[in-house]
Amino acid sequence: MKTKKIISVALLTSGLVLGSVSAVSADSTPVPAATSSTAYAVALAAYKEAIIKYRVTLLVNSIAYRVTTDKYWADWNAAVAKYEAPWKAALAQYQAQRDAYEAKLVPIVLARRAAFAKADADFLAAISVAGVTSAQLELALKTHSTAIDLANATFKIAVAAVGAEPVKPTKPAELTRPPFPVKPVAPVKPVAPGKKIESKKDSNHKDDNKKKENK
Repeated sequence: MKTKKIISVALLTSGLVLGSVSAVSADSTPVPAATSSTAYAVALAAYKEAIIKYRVTLLVNSIAYRVTTDKYWADWNAAVAKYEAPWKAALAQYQAQRDAYEAKLVPIVLARRAAFAKADADFLAAISVAGVTSAQLELALKTHSTAIDLANATFKIAVAAVGAEPVKPTKPAELTRPPFPVKPVAPVKPVAPGKKIESKKDSNHKDDNKKKENK
């Protein structure tokens, strides 16, 4: 009987000790800062805000780049116009001088052409006479050659009297186009938060819904 009492007391005592240890252990367990669903909600809100800022930055960069490129082309076209203005003016002046020069040459060219035509006609007439001799043919050749030489000499003298031929202006060196604007570097796109971890309560709720649907 004493032995049974001793065993009973020992078991009772050990039960009390284990209970007290469990109580202490439960009291000292730290409470989690936030559930997984709460952390996901915070991360999702931050992600949505970051996405908005990301899209705003993209649009701001696009607008700035368009303004920069528009200014680039405007500046370049203005530089080309400034470069071409004196060159075009010089070309126009040269063309006017050239036209005036060639207009003075027209009657001189026509006079030589007429002299050539007369020399040809006289030659053909001389050799077409009936009974023409070799001496007459030779004389006709010399007469034609003399007439042609005289026409050319007269032409050269008349051209020299007109004056020097206009000189075409030299085109200036080509413009060096500046480098094209560099497109802004796109910002880093925010990363979406990981998949939400469901709690047991949410999981049980889904299971109940599935059971209802199956019924």
